[in-house]
Amino acid sequence: MIEQLIEAGRQIVSAHMARGWGGNLSGRYQGNIAITRSGADLGQLNRSDFVVVTPRAPVHQQRLPKPSSELAMHLTAYQTQPTTQAIIHAHPPNAIALGLLGRDLPALTPDFYVHLGTSAPLLSYITPTTEELGAAVGELLVSSPAVLLQNHGVIVLGHSVSQALLRLMLLEEQAGIYLQALAVGEPRILTEEDMLRLDVVTGGRYRYGERMP
Repeated sequence: MIEQLIEAGRQIVSAHMARGWGGNLSGRYQGNIAITRSGADLGQLNRSDFVVVTPRAPVHQQRLPKPSSELAMHLTAYQTQPTTQAIIHAHPPNAIALGLLGRDLPALTPDFYVHLGTSAPLLSYITPTTEELGAAVGELLVSSPAVLLQNHGVIVLGHSVSQALLRLMLLEEQAGIYLQALAVGEPRILTEEDMLRLDVVTGGRYRYGERMP
């Protein structure tokens, strides 16, 4: 798991979705949670950059070395979606730009619906690193595996590191497409009927919160 997170960090930085100390990663590890340490550079991670924490211990009780300042958000996400195995918090520019406009990211294509559900909702700005942010994110993750954090970034969940990374890449790509379309008109998004027809074709196994892939 940790080696996969290290590789994901490199790919996130290569894709310009994090710089310097921006962003953090975590995954389930031997019954606990391995999360990047505070100040870790996602593009140059090694095993010593991960801190193993207890999933249900209060943030202030977690031991040194100091875990990511967004630990509360990660722990709340794991509690909200217990089948989650990996979490990515990054700063993808297209998704951030969309959030600055006060917009959710709706399902634009079948690929989006299959991997991200009906939408990636926008959470209005809350001060980063706070337990208030973690609680608010947890409420939205009940219905979506990805949340746009206004003026901040995104959080994406996965049943594996590769799924979380795929969802992040797809979210950022679709946010860019949506911004381009908004620049010239009002884009057509998938309707509820469109998504129901996709459920028929796929057996409904991709609808988030019901039957997960």
